[in-house]
Amino acid sequence: MKKIIFVCVCIVTVAVASAQSKVRLNGYGSYVFDDGFDVYNDANTYYSGKIKAGAQWGAGIEYLTNPYFSVEVMYLNKSSDVPSTFKFQAGDPVRTETFKLQHDYLLLALNGLKPSSSGKVEGYFGFLLGCLFSNVESPTNHASDSNTDFTWGGKLGLNYWMSEKFGIKIQSQILTAAKVTGGGTYWGYWGPIYVNEYSTMWQFGLGGGLTFKLGK
Repeated sequence: MKKIIFVCVCIVTVAVASAQSKVRLNGYGSYVFDDGFDVYNDANTYYSGKIKAGAQWGAGIEYLTNPYFSVEVMYLNKSSDVPSTFKFQAGDPVRTETFKLQHDYLLLALNGLKPSSSGKVEGYFGFLLGCLFSNVESPTNHASDSNTDFTWGGKLGLNYWMSEKFGIKIQSQILTAAKVTGGGTYWGYWGPIYVNEYSTMWQFGLGGGLTFKLGK
């Protein structure tokens, strides 16, 4: 459903603004590195693991308000294995399992642009904020659960324009989401974990993509 909504937003945006040269269509691909998590309440209540590295892909519709600033709506996706170790209460055994995790990001990017004098190279940086839709599944019994969290981050890169309409992107990016675990769940399948701590996820990626100027 989230992907369908994003596609519909993109279609409407392109239909309204495609006649303008201020609109760009961006495609993204990057390698996102491992990120560990470790939440400890006491000797009988804890969990830890690692969100494994992997490929992230996505797309965005970007509108330039002037040559130095743009607003972009982005969608990003990453699927990961999450090897984990956890224990819920006294008397329970220590358990290990590799969960299947999918992250869907819906983001608004506020971008600063710095065109070069030649017009071939354009540096940029962006502040990202939006929603992270997470779904985790246990391969053992196929139980699953979903969460929605606020996420924010940033990106830094450059566009190299191969022609008037087509360019190649080189980019680094970081996204983070913090979840309060007290009185609730970190990932629903694991059950209620009553700890008074934050568990913060950091996803750092290096990659690039393609960019296309739309309109005349």
